[in-house]
Amino acid sequence: MYQQINANYAWQDWLNLRFGVQSCSELSITELDLTLDILLGNAKDGLNFKPDFIGRNLIKNANLDKAIRSNKPIKADAKKKITIRQFNKMLALAKELNFDDMALFRFALRQTRTIYINTEALKNINQEDATKIITGLEKIIKFKREKAR
Repeated sequence: MYQQINANYAWQDWLNLRFGVQSCSELSITELDLTLDILLGNAKDGLNFKPDFIGRNLIKNANLDKAIRSNKPIKADAKKKITIRQFNKMLALAKELNFDDMALFRFALRQTRTIYINTEALKNINQEDATKIITGLEKIIKFKREKAR
């Protein structure tokens, strides 16, 4: 199947329709596994699969670490992306504060000056912004606990 797609110069289009990327180097390990399963006929093909932003972030962070360790020049705007631990912690803290999605998005807007329209958008933020949001949520929880005493 891949040979047919590639022979027709449609590989980038195939990836873009399914995962919203131009190259398989941008895919997470889970998405690469799914791609192989589809190409081998072991999984059903479809369009607009749900992106695995957290998995993609792991690969981007590893590549950034590798470039830093090897003293290769990196882009000035290259920042590490949020990790699965940070994302889960952010959601757990928001849940502890009884924040719905909109309350979390408004809080994140105040902390980072960036608009978030859904939870998937939060999976694509950088680690610095994630730390700001988590720290802010932790301070609110600490304040509420001290106030309750």
